[in-house]
Amino acid sequence: MAKPNALFLIPRQQPMTHMHSAVVLVRAKQQWQPCNQQQSRTFVSPSRAMFAANSADIDKGVQNITDLFMVARDELEYAEEARGSVYYNDDKETAKEAVQECLDSYDQLLKDLDDAQKLDVQRKIGLKIMELKSQLDALNSEELE
Repeated sequence: MAKPNALFLIPRQQPMTHMHSAVVLVRAKQQWQPCNQQQSRTFVSPSRAMFAANSADIDKGVQNITDLFMVARDELEYAEEARGSVYYNDDKETAKEAVQECLDSYDQLLKDLDDAQKLDVQRKIGLKIMELKSQLDALNSEELE
């Protein structure tokens, strides 16, 4: 009898914890492989399981960009505070590099996502990125005056 292309959960009792655990059989390249999980009687489609793995990567990417945003914003503040001093040009250059690193990471993350995931990421951190761009533009425009 052929197995359908889905996940099956087979509950079993763990002796020490008395919690229900499950063995998940995943069909990968015509082979069924066990995968232990702390779930009971939950059915997950293969595409949903793959999306959950990507979701963790997306969250890590968003957190990384948020960290870069904080650094870039601090560097912009340092450059603004150094205006008129001998440190201004170096601080301004450091701020530009930090902003560019944040923008590059954001663009790279968006490039690797599908449309629905892009919208979700843009909703989470898009305003921060726009704020960063406008702060850099303000720093550059004040320099021209």
